[in-house]
Amino acid sequence: MARSPNRQAVFFELDGVLMERPQLTPAGQVPYYQGVLEALSRIDQRNFQIFIATNRPDLAFGRLKEREFKKLCEKFCEDMRHQRIRISKIYSCPYHPKGKAKFRKESIFRKPAPGMYKMAQQEFDLNLGRCWVLGHSTTDILAGSRAGMATILMSTGEGGKDGKFLVEPHTTADNLLQAIQFINDYEMSLKF
Repeated sequence: MARSPNRQAVFFELDGVLMERPQLTPAGQVPYYQGVLEALSRIDQRNFQIFIATNRPDLAFGRLKEREFKKLCEKFCEDMRHQRIRISKIYSCPYHPKGKAKFRKESIFRKPAPGMYKMAQQEFDLNLGRCWVLGHSTTDILAGSRAGMATILMSTGEGGKDGKFLVEPHTTADNLLQAIQFINDYEMSLKF
């Protein structure tokens, strides 16, 4: 339980929500979905911390190299600093029960387990009941639900069509700007 009952956050899946794929373009740029930087800048950072919580099966199965993912995260954080968007932390789980070599194992941090969110709760004293998860798969939505957070299923990426779990999000959004506007409107409604 958070000592500060109002400490809030928004958790984003990385690819499928913020960007098309987890690799830099040939020009060394992050392949953001259209409008992502503008949408992220509309989060009230006085009230919300921003986190990334991402499963990395591409690392587990060797489709993406660790150094490539690290470069992507570094460029992403650089872009965020340039836009004055504070990313509190990037949580990633490279483990999978059928993964290769060192990545072959179960992990409480692999969604749909809520481990990444629980870790953030402990590290940043968050009230998960006042936090949001924006994901593109039923795995993302189930993990957020298990952590007791509000969930928004994005139409981007898999758009919930992965069919892994039968779970209902609190709401859906066609794009990130629409999702952030929903959060802002909801939070404003609580003040009246």
